[in-house]
Formats: sequence, C-alpha cells, structure tokens
Amino acid sequence: MISFFLPDSDDLVDPTFNYSLDQYSPNRNTTERFDVYLHQIFNEPQCDGILVTKSNISNPLIERITDDGGIHNYLRLDEQYPIMGDCGTFQYIGEEKPPYSCEEIFNYYNDLGFDDGLSLDHVIVDFSLDYDEDRTLIPRQASDDMKSRFQITLDNAGRMKELEQERAASFKLIGCAQGWSPGSYHHAVGQLIEMGYDYIAIGGVAKSPNEVIWPILDCIRETVVSAGVKLHLLGVARLELLEAYCQTNVVSCDSSSSLMKAFKSKTDNYQTPAKNYTAVRIPPVRGGISPKVRKLLKSSQCPETLEPKLYALEQAALEAIRQYASRQISLEEAMGPLITYEDQFGDDQKYYPLFKQTLKDRPWENCPCKICQELGVEVIILRGNNRNRRRGFHNTFVFYQQFKDKLSALKKKPA
Repeated sequence: MISFFLPDSDDLVDPTFNYSLDQYSPNRNTTERFDVYLHQIFNEPQCDGILVTKSNISNPLIERITDDGGIHNYLRLDEQYPIMGDCGTFQYIGEEKPPYSCEEIFNYYNDLGFDDGLSLDHVIVDFSLDYDEDRTLIPRQASDDMKSRFQITLDNAGRMKELEQERAASFKLIGCAQGWSPGSYHHAVGQLIEMGYDYIAIGGVAKSPNEVIWPILDCIRETVVSAGVKLHLLGVARLELLEAYCQTNVVSCDSSSSLMKAFKSKTDNYQTPAKNYTAVRIPPVRGGISPKVRKLLKSSQCPETLEPKLYALEQAALEAIRQYASRQISLEEAMGPLITYEDQFGDDQKYYPLFKQTLKDRPWENCPCKICQELGVEVIILRGNNRNRRRGFHNTFVFYQQFKDKLSALKKKPA
C-alpha cells in the first residue's frame, strides 16, 4: 500500500467566513488560532499523512509548536496519521550548502515529535539521461557544483545516521538521494543502503515530467527490491506513476499540486474525476483588494471615480453568478455582467468560453465533498483565500479518492 502525504503550507481558512459580505468572522481576531485545516473541515485528513518542510518553520514557530506539545498538537492531527519532515531543499537551491547542520535537523525532528524525518539534502539543478555512459555515445559530464551537492547530501545522510545511532531517536530517519541521471541516483541509493538505510527518499524530482521519473525507477528497481528497501518520492504523487511505484517498493509519496492548482493554474482550478474546470475570476475591489484591481486603479488618472464603478460592476457579476446558480436567470444573462467586469482589466477573452463551460456544467452540484455541498457556486469563484483554499481542499479530496481507487484497482490486477 502506498501512502499519500499532503505538504503543509499553512493552509488554513476561516470556518465561518461570510461569503455574501466577503467578511471574516468577527471572532477571528479575538480567538487565538481560529482558522481551521483541511482535515478539520472534512473531519478526517484527505491524505495518509502530512509533510512539513523545515524551511517554512521559523524559530518563533518552533517555540510555538513546542509550547503546543509537539507537531501533532500544533497541526491538530491525530497521532494515527504520521507527520514527515523534510528540509525544503528547493528553498535554499541557490546557496552553496544547506543553511542547517545535521545536528540542528536531527534535534528539530526529535524535539517536535515528527514520526519520520529526511536527512539533510542539497538539490541538484540539472538532470539528463545523457549523463549516463550507457545511454549516449558522448556522455555529458557533471559539473563540480553538481558533484558537490551530491556528496554533501550523502555526507549529511551518513552523519545523521551516526546521530541516530548515538542518540535515542523518536522518529524514523529516511535517507535522501539526489542525482543528475538515473545512474547517479542508483549510485546514491546504493551508498545509502550501505550506510544502513532501509527507507530512502528520492529528491529533486518534484518538478520533473514522468519521462524523468520512469528511467530513475527502472534504474534503481532491482537494487531496492532485492535489498527490501522502501522508497518515498518527494513532490511526485501522480496516478499514472502508481503502477511503477508498486513495482519499485515505493511506499509513500507527496504532492500539493491539486491544492495549488486551485489558485495558481490558469485553467485547471477545479478538478473532477472526469475533467478539470477553470475558476470564474471576479477579483475583489475592497477588503482584500486584488492585485489586478490595485494595478488598474494605480494607472487611472481618476482612481477615486473608477473605484466605485469597479465595485458596482464586481457586485453585479457576483449577483449574476449567484442568481444563475439558483436558476433565477439564464447562463447568457449571467455571462453579461461577468464579461462587463472582466473587460475592465483588458484580459484575454479566451477565458470567457472557459468560464461559460464551468457555469454550464455546474460541477459543484455533482460533487459529494463537504466543501461543495456547503459553498455551492462560491467554490468555483477565484477570489480570496477562503474560496481559493477551499477549492484546493476540494481538489485534494478528489485526488485522494482517485489515488485510493487506482491503488485498489492495481491490487486486484493479475500479476
């Protein structure tokens, strides 16, 4: 069975946000840590565990987590769901070496109550099959920087293994492998196995296409399977890779892709098992003012006149979408105010058919998740943290159901 870990990025929402007024709860500023996580909204995690990145945890936050009694209490996550820690190598990608020591990372995992912790790694910024001699007539040569990062990662893994043996560790130490080709990853995995690691994370591939992942898995498969070593794929949880994962002793993976697409993708903001939809953009004029609105007002010769006009158009667009959702007006009638408002920003009109398709299909009506059942059409409006994060929570719910269904189907598949 493969476990799906969801990376934590302070993904919190106001549990009683007022969507009709676009207002936070009046208790939010008077009640400490009032906002809630995805697993609190759904009453259970839509994942098998949480991944927490060290580079997102400041020293004051470490003190807060300690005061709360550890990372599980801080995240309000039941002990049955493991919390894995990594160092956030992409956050210090431009530095010559990691900004932490092995001792600091070891104590951080141990003191805060992590269940699993990755060794301190340093990402390698290039990858190519042409670095391996058996794949090309004229192989490329790894740079000194790549070799340095490779060795730093292995040396740190060795040092943290020593610390694990010297001290009483309360967490499972996972060795991290970095590389620039399938062969270099195979070499790193071999070295980690020699150090005594039986759980290894493949790092540096979070942004890589499947065409990069498959050759790595093919190259290391025989070694990890024969050694009985478990693998974690950092930042790569894709349905089309699960069969290869099952064949390569991959027991865990993580990804925040579905959540982040809710507000970072240009077109795939709302996911369903059948297709993805584009969120309807209605940028706010007041309160949490949109950067698009701010830019338009800044460029205006008379912003004090433009602002109330934009606000009136924004409110008309919102009202039209809500009336359409409750079947008070037609789709064409709803699109009119939406387009009128969007035209103020001079955006590419190619998005208008996408907005129309989203509204026409009414996907929120067919989703059983708690987010869609409670928010209705608000979930497909790209507008502020409380809608956008909740849409990300919906996406995570959809992905996790697909993830489990895919694994169940693979389990039933004849060998």
